[in-house]
Amino acid sequence: MMKWHLLLPNIALAFIPNKHATLNYQLRKDFEGINSDVLLIDRLHLHQKRRLYSNSSSPTSSEAAEEIEEEGSNKNNNVRFGYVGIIGAPNMGKSTLLNALLEENLCIATSKPQTTRHAILGILTSEEQKCQLAFLDTPGVIQDPSYKLQENMMEAVKGAVVDSDVLMVVTDVFSTAIPSDKLFQKLQSTDKPIIVVINKIDLLENAQAKDETYTLEEAVLKWRAFLPDAQLILPLSAAQKLHVDVLRKVLLGGDDIPASLRSLGRPLNGALPPGVNTIDDNTAQSWIPSSPGYLYDVDSISDSNERFFCSEIVRGCLLESLGKEVPYCCEVQIVEFREPREGEKQVTKISANILVERNSQKGIVIGTKGAKIREIGSEARKRIQEFLQCKVFLDLSVKVDKDWRTKEDKMKEFG
Repeated sequence: MMKWHLLLPNIALAFIPNKHATLNYQLRKDFEGINSDVLLIDRLHLHQKRRLYSNSSSPTSSEAAEEIEEEGSNKNNNVRFGYVGIIGAPNMGKSTLLNALLEENLCIATSKPQTTRHAILGILTSEEQKCQLAFLDTPGVIQDPSYKLQENMMEAVKGAVVDSDVLMVVTDVFSTAIPSDKLFQKLQSTDKPIIVVINKIDLLENAQAKDETYTLEEAVLKWRAFLPDAQLILPLSAAQKLHVDVLRKVLLGGDDIPASLRSLGRPLNGALPPGVNTIDDNTAQSWIPSSPGYLYDVDSISDSNERFFCSEIVRGCLLESLGKEVPYCCEVQIVEFREPREGEKQVTKISANILVERNSQKGIVIGTKGAKIREIGSEARKRIQEFLQCKVFLDLSVKVDKDWRTKEDKMKEFG
């Protein structure tokens, strides 16, 4: 029998917010409608050699179910699989947190708000705990979207709230709230497990040095009042990877979660619901549903392909190199991605278009005598080489596509 891997098709989540819930239901029930002719990023690809799973044909639902029963890491029926939606205001460190949980630099993370434009899926598998989690890293919540792109970004957030089995609300030590009353009301009324992550606790000393009276106790109590039914309110630092291991263990359901919580030191008032002294392994495991098998290979860390992540790396360099407004008007399209053939020089050739909305923006991206675009291209090439683990030739062009952020057809085209 042909060996294959369960993959989700690479469709832009920002524009089909309920994609995962639909496919999740199909895969769990009867494994219908799978189209697996996509590339998948896995851990071996990032750490040992370039290895991509691909498939030229899609199995029937009966073949898929039979394969789950008979072959590979997906054969164990006594496993759990669930979606974890990561939600919060812009610039709370959601992407940094996902990278820390996966222990991979999967998502671009910058100091600028609204870095995340698509809902990126990251996969974490623990064979020891027999659990696979699919994290949905969503764009930062915007109260009043200004154009079509932002509207679609917020649809991705709403979709994650509906589709996820567990919701992870990310804030900071300054108790930055979610800037959407409707979304916040949904969180307050949901019966889904909620974990509140108070990120950036490494900044607490700086705040106190400025005579700003912020304490972890105050932040925890504020969020306990906001979301009284939250299963856990956990302070951590994603950037410093402080207490991230505890969060990972809670989400996976063990081993010995009470001991991990005790390792944090004196319990903060409000970290757990009233009357609850700890979270045991069985309780945490109940948050993630049982599944007929893992939906992804155990080495997989995302359902998106190389082209997507390379375009994101270029966009990240644009955000870091340009001023406040211009990078938000930019989109990156990979127009050529050619790996070396046998006998050729071992260089992957990538051509990308940087799209802007105005000629004036084009001039800013290119810079005086091309200085800025060379700077961006040089840094992007280094990061792509590190990501792909191979030599890369990167060719960047800058083109004007007027008002692309306001057009629905452009949203679908750019994904």
